[in-house]
Amino acid sequence: MLSRIDRYLIREAMPPFVFGLLLYGGLAAVSAVLPRLQWIVGTPLLDLAWWIVLLLPQALVMTAPIALVLAVLLSFGRLGTDQELTAMQAGAVPLRRAALVFVVLGAVAAASSLAASQWLVPRANMAVVDVYWRLTADRSGLFRLLGQQLPVGELSLTFAQATRDDTLLDVRVERWDGDVLTLIRAERGRFEDEALVLYGHRTQRLDLAALDGVSAEASETLRALVRLDARGADPDAPLTLTLSLSQDELVARFSGGGFEDARSLSDLRAASLDADLPFGQRRFAAVLLQRKLAEGVANLTLLLVAVPLSLSYARSRGVAFGLSLVVTLAWYLLLTFGQLMAQTGALPVWLGPWAGTVGLALVGTVMLLRLRSA
Repeated sequence: MLSRIDRYLIREAMPPFVFGLLLYGGLAAVSAVLPRLQWIVGTPLLDLAWWIVLLLPQALVMTAPIALVLAVLLSFGRLGTDQELTAMQAGAVPLRRAALVFVVLGAVAAASSLAASQWLVPRANMAVVDVYWRLTADRSGLFRLLGQQLPVGELSLTFAQATRDDTLLDVRVERWDGDVLTLIRAERGRFEDEALVLYGHRTQRLDLAALDGVSAEASETLRALVRLDARGADPDAPLTLTLSLSQDELVARFSGGGFEDARSLSDLRAASLDADLPFGQRRFAAVLLQRKLAEGVANLTLLLVAVPLSLSYARSRGVAFGLSLVVTLAWYLLLTFGQLMAQTGALPVWLGPWAGTVGLALVGTVMLLRLRSA
């Protein structure tokens, strides 16, 4: 049960924390809007506002550790400057007991960030891409996938056109099993959740190993090559293929535009362990997973830096803002460069994205030990 001091400290910390979330989260969302501003000029104001709202979950997860650092520097710094911490210690409330409130706040923020990365952020990021293409092109982003070979689990999907009602034309689905190619061609198709429904389809299975054999008869080679050649008797008879990705997931992942990855933590883990994916894609998924985990845990570990800084240096609001900026830049640069080095193989996947989070935690631990011994 919360004591009076706990409630007082929470009331002291929450306003700057909320302010930091709105400030830094808003700046992160605006930074995603500005490079695309020329393409969304003339967009109805409500539609544009909704698109910016969809950008906020990702922005808030990224900036929550920074907002928490600002909250600690402002609130703990003020308590120290006004001698309130000294008064608490005189009243038999040790400094570590006061700091525990901020540790709990950081733990709650870390758990919330990780939960959002699993369930909320992926849906929001998919909606961001979909809304963007509808605002700029008045259609879904399927038109951006024309002619691409889209990896969908064990299948490869290609289509030549996409109408405004999201009907795919001249669709081709391929699957390789060793030397055996299964090819499905269809006049048209539509996505229904994680299924692709094809019409006017023809299925062929070719064993290319037959071409390596020696046969005097071309007809024999042809029979060995073509294992299956079937088409629907009715052009309107549907063929339903269950896919591992929905239309929105395909658009979010392959339509370009520089948007954030829309996969959840569990999706990234599955992709990093999928032996059927190319090594580069598996490594990218593993690095991105570690980054998202590091961002969430940073809500807790950056407190190790914020608390000693607030007690030693945050004597005014201006200094607190300046210190929060320094911590932010140091953490973000280490996080980004660590991620890049892990992606290129210069650092292990499990180490690179954690460089900023763990590095600053170690620095903060040393500062706390020195402060305690002073």
